[in-house]
Amino acid sequence: MLAAGMIRKASIPASILFLLTLSGCLYFGPGNSQQSGEKTYFGTNNCLFEEQGFDCGSTRAYTENGRTYLDVNLINRQVRPITIKRVSCVLYDDTGSAFGHAYQIEAGLVSGEDYKNGALQCVDSSGNPAPAYPEFRGKLLIWFNYPDDLDLNTQHVASATMISS
Repeated sequence: MLAAGMIRKASIPASILFLLTLSGCLYFGPGNSQQSGEKTYFGTNNCLFEEQGFDCGSTRAYTENGRTYLDVNLINRQVRPITIKRVSCVLYDDTGSAFGHAYQIEAGLVSGEDYKNGALQCVDSSGNPAPAYPEFRGKLLIWFNYPDDLDLNTQHVASATMISS
């Protein structure tokens, strides 16, 4: 009898520990994201420009109110200044429509300077907000000019692949 009582007393703290651990896992999730207010940042963010001259910096994706956004920190690694004219975030397969859904901006950057946009909304090919998926695969696109371009209406394009989970 005494041995059974001892086992029962030992199992009570173990069951409480188990419940605390389980509730912590349910509250914090699998560890794939960091929460900040209403924003849920993806835990792993990989961003890589296909062209030389740009760096994604600390760009990362997040979800808010069922939509996906980029917290952009783009760095000009060109050896000369640029002027960013448009910026867009689209789902990976929807790059053909990116220009039509791009935000018009006018941001001049010297070499080494960064462009920040904390709420660049990602869209699909129809311009609808990209829903919040457990994993985000998209493109960050920028249209820009050099100061010595002969026709400032013709813009250069740089794109980065963004994968977040």
